[in-house]
Amino acid sequence: MSCSQRYDGVEEEETTDVPIKEMGVKMLLEKLPALQELLERVLGCRPTGAAKTNSLVQIALYPVVKESFQLYADISEGTTILLEGFFEMEQRDTVKAFDIYNRSAKQSDELHNFYGLCKKYGIGRSSEYPTIQKISQEHLDTMEDFLRTRSHSQRSKSPEPQPLQLEYRPETPQSEPTPETPQPEPTSEPQVVIPEPEAVVPPPPEVPQVQPEKVQSEGGIATAVHDLFSI
Repeated sequence: MSCSQRYDGVEEEETTDVPIKEMGVKMLLEKLPALQELLERVLGCRPTGAAKTNSLVQIALYPVVKESFQLYADISEGTTILLEGFFEMEQRDTVKAFDIYNRSAKQSDELHNFYGLCKKYGIGRSSEYPTIQKISQEHLDTMEDFLRTRSHSQRSKSPEPQPLQLEYRPETPQSEPTPETPQPEPTSEPQVVIPEPEAVVPPPPEVPQVQPEKVQSEGGIATAVHDLFSI
């Protein structure tokens, strides 16, 4: 199968005609993700509903299914090569290889169900279909544990950053201003209130009392009055 396909409007061209079994690790890490994308497109052609029994759909689907046989064979052979050299790869390559292997495990389960559906509705002969080799979860766990252990050892070997040497300079204590002593408030002397002397009111002049007998005897009332104011 040719790898010259379009994905999301971007054309990817086949860069080499080297067989899968003769590719190195670097080339496989670039080739296999492209093949897995093609297999995703094949799985997307799975009919649903009434299309499963439609004769036109079955006829159109047969060449797609037949071409996927070689595609699956290439992916299986490439992932086997990566698995054999997985524990001797560089750190970056092991992460890429694990992603490819993990994705291939999921696609194997989906492809097994897809081929079973095609056989059921008579798309091609059953003898044409390859046997899907499922990837065990034990292999994936072993690879993941290796990645975790290796990543931990890489971090432990990395030199720790040197702590910053900071010079401690004690701050010069600033003299605090002496608090002002509160001045005692002047005590006010008790004011002696001298009572003002009371005004002495002179006694009214004594008015001589005129005896009526004397007034009558000495000239009458008029004379007495005159004598009174003349005093």
